[in-house]
Amino acid sequence: MKKIATLFLFAALTLQLNAQISFGPSIAGTQNDINYLGGGYLQPFGEAMAFGLTQGWYNTAKVKKTFRFELGFTPSVAIVPSEFQSFTIDPTKLEELELVNPSDNVTPTVFGEDNAGVRLRYSDPNLQGLANAEFNMPSGLGVSIAPMMAIHAGIGLPFDFELSGRYLPTTSVPFLTGSEIGIWGVGLKNDITNYIPKGGLIPFSIAAFASYSQLNLGQDIEPDANNDKRIDMEASAFVTRLLVSKKLLFITIYGGVGYNFLNSSIDVSGTYDYINPGNPLNPEQSITDPISISSTGGSGWAGNLGLRFKFLVFGYVSADYTFGVYNGANLSLGFSWDI
Repeated sequence: MKKIATLFLFAALTLQLNAQISFGPSIAGTQNDINYLGGGYLQPFGEAMAFGLTQGWYNTAKVKKTFRFELGFTPSVAIVPSEFQSFTIDPTKLEELELVNPSDNVTPTVFGEDNAGVRLRYSDPNLQGLANAEFNMPSGLGVSIAPMMAIHAGIGLPFDFELSGRYLPTTSVPFLTGSEIGIWGVGLKNDITNYIPKGGLIPFSIAAFASYSQLNLGQDIEPDANNDKRIDMEASAFVTRLLVSKKLLFITIYGGVGYNFLNSSIDVSGTYDYINPGNPLNPEQSITDPISISSTGGSGWAGNLGLRFKFLVFGYVSADYTFGVYNGANLSLGFSWDI
């Protein structure tokens, strides 16, 4: 298989992540072998993108007055911890394949080091002399962040509620031929000081927040080859937060804590040719739709801390850092009536 263009989102973040993934030799063994190895390699990618959907939803706990609004641009990155930059191959989960060196079983994920992965071979010793009987797992990108971006809007509603949303219409990813991405999400914030006895005397804002968002990402693996090889990813995030903020002149200090419920799935589709030494009479084999994985990894408790700065009456810029199963950093720039 030829190299897959990296599915990171936007060169507009100046990251220009045109690194490439090559996992073609891993199309070997049984369907279970392929799915196990390919899943271990790709799974953190889906999880990191799902985590990215949890960021940039708020920059204050204060709820806007009715029909007052906000519009902003929210780039962010999910930061992949070291434990998700590699995965350990369990030999008992392999059917036709085995490790060449049983003590060398830790290989990069997509976010791992840009070095060749561990070496595998077919487990039948009678096949060791055949061509392509051994191969390396793919290298990582050498990059441990996953960028995210969306347009964010919010509007105040009656009864101390605020509705927010984010949207990116399905569009091609810059510099990646044969790609498309779409993002949407909706959130709701409610001032809960009204439910607290003498809550109006509390010298800071407190709110409850929840959101749901979804990302769909697709990439033709060989966009110029006129074939059906493709990788598709869907990620979703349901976020709950208890928010607190305090405004001091033109600066607002804010934070939140809550739980992230994340889901992601990755499918590698199309028809792929490979050499199967287990069938010496007909070694040239093909397989259709070799990888399909899903994960709730990345779900868990999370919290963030940030600062928002007001400028030019309605303008604002905010930045925060999120702590969770994955970590993240977010920057928002926009304008708000009722800041």
